[in-house]
Amino acid sequence: MKTFAFYSAIITILVAQASGFGFYDSTNKGTIIPGLSPSTTALGSVRALGVAEAVSLFYNPAQTAFLPADIQVSGSSIQWTERVIQTDIEKTVRTIMTNDNGTAAVIYPAGPIVIGAGIAKIGEFDYEGVHTVYDDPDDPELGVAVLWADGSQWEALAGVSSVISGQLSAGFSAGVRMVNADYHYEFNSHQTLIPDSSAYWSIEDKAFAWHAGLALGGEMFKSGISYSSETDYMDDIIAFGASAFAPHLKSTTVGFEAQITSPLDHNRFMGNLFFQMPLTENMNALTSVSFDDHRVANRAGLGFGLGFDLRLNRFVIGGGLLSRFKARKNTAFPGEQSDRVDDSSTMFTLGISCLLGS
Repeated sequence: MKTFAFYSAIITILVAQASGFGFYDSTNKGTIIPGLSPSTTALGSVRALGVAEAVSLFYNPAQTAFLPADIQVSGSSIQWTERVIQTDIEKTVRTIMTNDNGTAAVIYPAGPIVIGAGIAKIGEFDYEGVHTVYDDPDDPELGVAVLWADGSQWEALAGVSSVISGQLSAGFSAGVRMVNADYHYEFNSHQTLIPDSSAYWSIEDKAFAWHAGLALGGEMFKSGISYSSETDYMDDIIAFGASAFAPHLKSTTVGFEAQITSPLDHNRFMGNLFFQMPLTENMNALTSVSFDDHRVANRAGLGFGLGFDLRLNRFVIGGGLLSRFKARKNTAFPGEQSDRVDDSSTMFTLGISCLLGS
């Protein structure tokens, strides 16, 4: 019979290598927040391109170079669900929702440069899971393991951008990423020879982080490239893409962006096709379809986004919805048997900007 020492080992292996950002990763590097504004949410977590706004400081600060003074705030609700599947039969469903996600950013033209600052919640560590432990599925259960986690990762930064030549701009932002998370693990034994046990631990970290990018504007075509640095609880990401204005398609802008997370190491790829379509003179519709190449059981990750932005005088009000689906193999509990684990998330974001200089 397996001893309880095996199950206690979860305390050390929960902080081991992550398989990528997903609900399970709340127990190690944290689950990445898919979007920091309504537009980035609706457009599928765009980083190098998308709607130029103050929040671009966290993705591609070069996009702020042509903007007037802007104050932007947003908040979101996210629900994550994991389904542990064996032989296409749903075994275990774990779900959690967070409503305390927020972003605030401001930019201001100062002569030949645009300066800015912002703070945003960029990662989530919340997790709740219950797992029935067996030595063998045909034998009586040994007990029940419970894992609870709570915490988040925030980034505070300042940035600068400037026009280099014509429609080409460059930008740089830097600051600190702050992580605080608490964990609680319990094993409630159903066997007299195996004792109950529990453990508590926490992580706290601060690290320097930076973002840099280039953006090339134009009436018909736009392109951009951005890079976000790596820290202990966030992988680095490089993103690049281009968009084209199609007046014959009801003045729709069509764009494609590629993102590589942990380049030259894990090389996790995500592609994103997005559309911006004017509905009225002051309102745009935003849609996106994204995919990744991390296949499990012949299932690729997919994402679908939808949103809007509405301009009322100096104010821009926006909303964004993003649903993502992804399969993986690992769970937070060692020994939990499964053919695959289906991850899904639904994020809803509302925000408002005030264009002070327009």
